[in-house]
Amino acid sequence: MTEPAVVTGWRVYRARRTEFLDPARVRRRTRVCGVVATALGTVGVVAQLLWHSVLEAPLALALVAIVAFAAAVGCLAATFLRTASTPDASQPAALTGDWRRSERIGQQFGPRPPAMLPEDRDLVHRQVEGSVGVGVVVFDRTRWLPVGWLIAWVGLLVVGEASTDHLVLLLLLPSVLALMQSSTAINALLGLARAEAARRRAEATPPYDPPPAAPTRNRDPRGSKLGLPDS
Repeated sequence: MTEPAVVTGWRVYRARRTEFLDPARVRRRTRVCGVVATALGTVGVVAQLLWHSVLEAPLALALVAIVAFAAAVGCLAATFLRTASTPDASQPAALTGDWRRSERIGQQFGPRPPAMLPEDRDLVHRQVEGSVGVGVVVFDRTRWLPVGWLIAWVGLLVVGEASTDHLVLLLLLPSVLALMQSSTAINALLGLARAEAARRRAEATPPYDPPPAAPTRNRDPRGSKLGLPDS
């Protein structure tokens, strides 16, 4: 039984993320998001303690909800910060040559790829690296959107806003919005899984030995074409 494509994509992301993400930028993103969440949470907690009017709920539950909302905003801020190691890490690999061959190679990264030709093996290998770089960078940025919505929904549950009296907040927020916001991250994982499958097919394809070039005729018109008579 083969593992799901999303699981394969997550495994590829975990194994290859250090190749395409800049550790310094990742740490900077963590600090910036932490500062945003801490500042917003501090303001909310102070306001709740002073006026008890930010959230109409018991004090303990209101404080938990404020922390959850602040963390959700921090997750949202994470999507606006770059973490790619180089500008080329978020760009797909460029293909040269005729469009028929480029289209044929692009089909290797689709949901139902055709049989790989030996002459496409090396180009597919190069395209895999570009596809993995794009998938890692995109998923690393967009995965925080569904996490933020889930944390915000937990905050609504804590203060009692998401209840059977408010079915929109109880059902639609965690399902519809989280699904919409996670579509890009899921597609990135699927792209990583397809790139991994293309890499395996390329490794299973034998190397291509181009046929020897056909001999060319001498088209130089210079010189006599008549032989000299024997003496």
